[in-house]
Amino acid sequence: MPHSVVHLLGVPFAIIAGTGAGVFALLCWGIFRDSPFGTAIALLSVGMVALTIYHTMLLVVEPESLVLHVLRSAANTIIAIFVGLLILRHRQLRHGRAGGEGAWSD
Repeated sequence: MPHSVVHLLGVPFAIIAGTGAGVFALLCWGIFRDSPFGTAIALLSVGMVALTIYHTMLLVVEPESLVLHVLRSAANTIIAIFVGLLILRHRQLRHGRAGGEGAWSD
């Protein structure tokens, strides 16, 4: 499949934008590592890297390759774990407030 100029320019843009987003996510994780959402932010940064690799490879190789199916599955699994951790943390915080404890206590 011949690539157009827009596709060829999109590859470096996807790599640069994804790398910047991944770095910012890791910096946020460094700041919020001890907060209730630290693990969720770490998983989000890993998911962002997986999605960046997936979208870059989608621009370069054919859309129906096995590698892209594996990357898509890994990214969706990371997103599902991320959402599950957020729900679990939300319930823990709500239970902590109902028990008379502070929201940030262990």
